[in-house]
Amino acid sequence: MKTICRSIAAIALAIITTVPAPARTEEENWDRCLQLDKVGPLEPEEIVEACRIVLRMRLIPPNVRNDAFNNMGVAYTRLHELDMAISQYNDALRKIKELPDVSEVRQLGNYTRRNRANAYILAKRYSDALNDYDTMASLEPLPKYLGLRCLAHALYDDNYASALTDCQKAIGIDKTIGDAYAGWLIVEYRQGKYADVKSDCRLVEEKGEPSIDANYVCRLADLRLGIGKVNAAALTSELDQATDHAARFRELGMVP
Repeated sequence: MKTICRSIAAIALAIITTVPAPARTEEENWDRCLQLDKVGPLEPEEIVEACRIVLRMRLIPPNVRNDAFNNMGVAYTRLHELDMAISQYNDALRKIKELPDVSEVRQLGNYTRRNRANAYILAKRYSDALNDYDTMASLEPLPKYLGLRCLAHALYDDNYASALTDCQKAIGIDKTIGDAYAGWLIVEYRQGKYADVKSDCRLVEEKGEPSIDANYVCRLADLRLGIGKVNAAALTSELDQATDHAARFRELGMVP
């Protein structure tokens, strides 16, 4: 009798575990695609799946469609499927043209271009990334975009004059733009002006907390000048963990 009961229980358990989970509601997929706080952290594949479902829904507002494409792009970037990521950003930029508000088109467009530029950089398509940064700063010449373009040109081409012009403009408007200071220091470092980097690092610290990239370049200049007790191994580890531009710093030889 016990054997029969155990067999019945095993069969029941097998049936329960093979029954597919109930399909998520539209609201649940919407929340998962837009990564609302109540959902919690998701794997990139889960975000892509939810956003694909959302994009098949009817009457999706253009701004939500833009968010869905962007979130898919970010998910594919995390998976290092960069061609797929760039494709999602391209779709996002096409869709936001449907918005009636020109200022919203610019804002959402620049949000998307920034994401696409990150994917271009990971794919080592630096000229395409620079084109996106140029477009962002041209459409919205705000300090944050001027600072981003300053940093991009400082790292990804040799147009130091253009980079420094953007740095000066950004800092002239808002003295807290960390990317602008980082770009300025990187240009000086790439020109071999390590003493100037050290001097300007003090000025940056007086303005506030330096950005991750600025702090890295400051410590690297200290190492080159033999100042202080900079641990080369720790600085290398910091480069890997802290900055989005680690690969480029290595390409430029800006390593301990």
